[in-house]
This record gives sequence, structure tokens and C-alpha cells, in this order.
Amino acid sequence: MSEGNRGRQGRSGADPATLRALTTSRAATRSMSDELLTHVPDLGDLPTQRALDTWVEQAADTLRALSEALEERLLDLGSAASSASSASSASSVVADPSGRAPQRGAG
Repeated sequence: MSEGNRGRQGRSGADPATLRALTTSRAATRSMSDELLTHVPDLGDLPTQRALDTWVEQAADTLRALSEALEERLLDLGSAASSASSASSASSVVADPSGRAPQRGAG
């Protein structure tokens, strides 16, 4: 991450490109999990079928877990942005409770 991006994130939460990437990835992993479960072939051999079914279910569970982790990260970023916005508003009120703009050159 470049220095410019770090500065923007500190003021307004996550970078919009990061949010888009997280949102797209979350939707894709959820979709892949559902789609994977629909593509299980019938092998005819019971032990092989069980092994394949187990592997497919584990892969689908992993994709669901990744999707949930991405969703949690999005929620964390949203909470951080809300907190930063609230803190910024509160600090401006504390800095000047009268609501007047600070005067330049004073001091």
C-alpha cells in the first residue's frame, strides 16, 4: 500500500477499490460454494464416491468460511469508518464549542 493510500484510509475508512474487491470476492466465494455443490458426479464406486463427497463438502465449507471472513472484514471497515467519522465530529466540537471557525494568523 502506498503512502497516499494510507493517508486516505486514515481519514475516511477503507479505499473504495479495497471495498469493491472485498465485496466482489465475498459474492464470488459464496457463489462458488453453491455452484460446487451442484457439480458432484455419481462415480458408482461407494468408497470413491464418499471420498469425493467429503472433499467437495470441505471445499464448499472453506469457500463459505472465506466468504464470511470477507463479510466480517467489510463490517469492520464500515465500523471503523463510522467511528472515525464520529471521532472527527466530536473533536471538532470539542476544539471549538462555539462553532466559530478558527482564526488564521492568531497566536
